[in-house]
Amino acid sequence: MVVPSPEYFVVKPTAGGLPAGLPAEAAGSTGLFVVQNAAHAADPREEWDKLMREYGEDLEFAVPVMVDEQGRQSLPTGKIVVQFRDPPSGEALQQFEDSYGLRYLKTNEFRQEQLSFEARDQKAAYQPDLIARLGGDQNIKLAAPETVSQYQRV
Repeated sequence: MVVPSPEYFVVKPTAGGLPAGLPAEAAGSTGLFVVQNAAHAADPREEWDKLMREYGEDLEFAVPVMVDEQGRQSLPTGKIVVQFRDPPSGEALQQFEDSYGLRYLKTNEFRQEQLSFEARDQKAAYQPDLIARLGGDQNIKLAAPETVSQYQRV
């Protein structure tokens, strides 16, 4: 099972760059940065709220890093992958976007039932809550953050 980290967050700065005072390390050449909270809180949502209050105007988005059972981290890109039982099209797709505050990005070329979205207001949408809400939709088989992985040489 993969869970949101209360300690690490992925952020994407606005065109102005990283806000002063936000300690972050670049996540390769993705344009994303990883922030480690100095205080180890137990609640990722609480830490996200704090991060957005303090630095939100200088960030396109912030999302908790996802951690698996072995402690491996996956870095959300801000996009959400949704696999439908019956893919919406036309007006149904627009209604789906409106219902969840999403913006359609693309359809997977190999799996037509798998579409990518992003929150219309990424500063206000806490991605784990949005994904949990999508998971309750009867027409959705899977809703998950699009992620990139970090590898370290040992």
